[in-house]
Amino acid sequence: MSVEFHRCNVKDCKGFVIFDNADFDYMHPDVVDGKYEYKSTSCTECGKGYKVVPHHVVVSVEDDEAFGYLEQASMSEWEAYKRERQYEMETDPHTRIQLFIENRGYTYSVSDIVTQYLKYEESPCYLSHSMNDCIQHLKNEVKALISTSV
Repeated sequence: MSVEFHRCNVKDCKGFVIFDNADFDYMHPDVVDGKYEYKSTSCTECGKGYKVVPHHVVVSVEDDEAFGYLEQASMSEWEAYKRERQYEMETDPHTRIQLFIENRGYTYSVSDIVTQYLKYEESPCYLSHSMNDCIQHLKNEVKALISTSV
């Protein structure tokens, strides 16, 4: 059993085309519209449909019947994509900060980020690379937390 991941080929789409090839009948693939096909699937982001054809090549059939081959992706890329989407869709500032910290692999707590942000705003000082990364990317979230706690 193998789960395959491919990047969608739609311009500016960050989605993935994912399928499990465990149950493919390699000796007798289905014939759909006169073409061999193991499975139909779609992009996780934009929903564009794709066909999985023999030899594990995922192709996009365009209106002019031209084929577009998808670049294969890895499971770790898919997991990173899911974490990024979770962060992007989150609206609670505390949870967004926590997700950012986890996604970057930092060991800070949310209160560490808020404390350092307040200290830095009061009197700019040296910040480690990772703390600077947090403060630069999380200004809006920290400000939202501070305004709700006042």
